[in-house]
Amino acid sequence: FRILPLTVESSPRFPAPLGPPAAAPMSAFLSQREGGSLPQAIVISGAGSAEANGIYKATDKLYCDAPVYEHLDAGAEVKITREPHTTKTGAVKYGWLLGHNKVPLYGAPTEALAVPTSGWKKFNGLGPVPELATHELLIEVFYAQADDAKTAGDAATEREDWPAACASFSAGIEALKRSGERFGDSFKNRAALLLTRRAGANAKLKEFRAALRDAVAALELVRSLASAEGVAVEAAVELGCPDEAAARRVLEPVGSGRILDAGAPLVLRCVERWVGDLVVMFEAKDPNAPVPAPRHMPSDRYLESLDDEARDEVLKKHLPDFFQTPGGTGIIKDATECLALMQRWEQVFVSADFQQKRKDLWKRRDLNFPQRLMETKKMASASLADILEPMGFAPGQPGMTRVIRQMQVYWSEDKACACKALDLEELADVSLADLQ
Repeated sequence: FRILPLTVESSPRFPAPLGPPAAAPMSAFLSQREGGSLPQAIVISGAGSAEANGIYKATDKLYCDAPVYEHLDAGAEVKITREPHTTKTGAVKYGWLLGHNKVPLYGAPTEALAVPTSGWKKFNGLGPVPELATHELLIEVFYAQADDAKTAGDAATEREDWPAACASFSAGIEALKRSGERFGDSFKNRAALLLTRRAGANAKLKEFRAALRDAVAALELVRSLASAEGVAVEAAVELGCPDEAAARRVLEPVGSGRILDAGAPLVLRCVERWVGDLVVMFEAKDPNAPVPAPRHMPSDRYLESLDDEARDEVLKKHLPDFFQTPGGTGIIKDATECLALMQRWEQVFVSADFQQKRKDLWKRRDLNFPQRLMETKKMASASLADILEPMGFAPGQPGMTRVIRQMQVYWSEDKACACKALDLEELADVSLADLQ
């Protein structure tokens, strides 16, 4: 094949120029593309050469007045192009080729500017020849995949095959992720419905954290989904919320758009984190505890496919300074976790062993006030070691300093935390701030 030069011809739209043209006219592809007649996406399936199968999208490149289509995953290595060839009589004919690394696998002879859906022949590829489907827009491909996945998931639900249902609904959500869409009713309605269906399947599998995560994400997209709210309430109660009325109060912030990452609405790590904070709040059994605030992290979008352990390994490798803190790596995420931690401290401070050590320390006449305070710090950090060290706080005074500094934030902004701090100071006979 060889590339032939384009020529400018006279037409009612582009009359023949009087002299050399200043610029070439709009290509036939661009003209038709504006009218929406040329597809922006091609789906190939059933080809004997597996590398040919997949989704192709129209690029900005033009060749022989037609778009060049590149494989969505393999890129320019696998593409579909319109190609010219010269017959024995000297006539120029056109056809479409599907090639891998410039080796033609399949071809279809046609003068059409649009990729044909039939008439394909085997060149260097394996049989059978591919089946083609064209789509005016790339998004249509992913919407079709998501709709097919929902249909398969609904069928599995009818059979009460909950693992298969989860897998199908997850495949639909993954198709929507690949679409690149984030906004619009078509996207939101599909995503919310798939998330709701998966939430129900997860609830049947007793995976209540996953069920609550999916239901909350669905309600963040479409707040009016009663089925999603029903699953969310059920899952919250199963995770420790006292009753349905309390669960509905906890879920009041859902739908405001603050929990889900609006820039990446199907990246659910932020929702998982919020659900985890809810579970901590449920376990604290404090009816006055505030609903935790959502916490978004930029790394969520890029490390979504990794579990927490693998995610930490990546961060430690590339951001080691982030983990190298004198007091350890422990984090108190919010006021709810701070209150729960102080309640555990209270159990230690009221123990007979701690109170006896405190009295013995005050009986010592060989200590002045600074020395007694230093000994009190050592006693407190040693007594709380079994609580703090598993949370990631360093042993001894460095870990105690780190945790106290984090607690101080919540003492100043949360009434329950402030009151509990006063209770602890009375039991320990020392200001908590002096323990750092």
